Amino acid sequence: MTDISATAGVLPRATADKAARTRLAYLDGWRGLSIALVLIGHFFPVPGINLGVLGVEFFFVLSGRLMAEILFIERFPLKKFFKRRFSRIYPALLAFVIAAMVGLAGTFIAYKWKAALTALTFTYNYAGVLVTRAGALDHIWSLCVEEHSYILLALISVVVTGRTNVVRLLLLLALLAMANGAISYGVLGIGYETTYWRTDVHIASILLSAAICLLKADGRLPAALQSRHVAFAAAVSGVLLFLDPVPTPIHYLVSVPLLALAVNALDFAGGYATGPLSSRPMVMLGLWSYSLYLWQQPFYKFVDERGSASIPMLAAVFACALCSYYVIEKPARGWLNRNW
Repeated sequence: MTDISATAGVLPRATADKAARTRLAYLDGWRGLSIALVLIGHFFPVPGINLGVLGVEFFFVLSGRLMAEILFIERFPLKKFFKRRFSRIYPALLAFVIAAMVGLAGTFIAYKWKAALTALTFTYNYAGVLVTRAGALDHIWSLCVEEHSYILLALISVVVTGRTNVVRLLLLLALLAMANGAISYGVLGIGYETTYWRTDVHIASILLSAAICLLKADGRLPAALQSRHVAFAAAVSGVLLFLDPVPTPIHYLVSVPLLALAVNALDFAGGYATGPLSSRPMVMLGLWSYSLYLWQQPFYKFVDERGSASIPMLAAVFACALCSYYVIEKPARGWLNRNW
């Protein structure tokens, strides 16, 4: 879902990209952990915690960190930024939406062009709860939040001057979004999806991580938060606070900030934390994560609502996702980045 493309210092473009990819392999592993949580939560649910929802939060805080690095630290040209976002996201999404619409025709999760259009225009997170909904596309809400956050962060990078002002604005908007969610769900009693699918609520995860990233880059992150154990402790605490007995607003008021801190504090973490994330299996999962995320939803619906066997369905997810990655996502991204 996110792209590890942050660079370092004033190195030449190719050199910086290569250095960043090598140095930050554990961020690809974090993305691999994110999709692993989603897959486990959907196909082998663990009682007492919704790992699917938790995995999305892992994705979001990573996205916030990377977007802050790209837009505010590296100052990536916006024209090129959006071209790369398009090449990263859209070809695989378009192929999935069309293939699923055709392949699922006649099933209990079939959908028509109106639902497909909301997915392809990144409006599903609002249309899905207010207008029309398709179970096979329910996961697209998170892509909508990400795409909307790209636009907002890009706008802030142009309009707001001074890193301190940027951080203040990001924190203010994040706090407003968190309060919006807590009031909508906890006080007004609005349903979970109608509350937390909305960008005006869920963008807090991305904005918080972006703000922490910039504080770290400016040397304003407190020394106590730069310990080699902070990332692990914050991640574990964040996971524990996502347990079902914990009230839902606490998940987003306390747990998400801890996860945002964890993904940024990985830079200070000991090898016991970054080593496993940098392992080849986790990195490969990270590389495949977007296609895996796209394709898992319809198969998950068959498991969840029709009782289909989890292992064959998960195998089908990997088959479709790997075809998507190697036949569509990777070639299309490379071609568009070279020629557009």
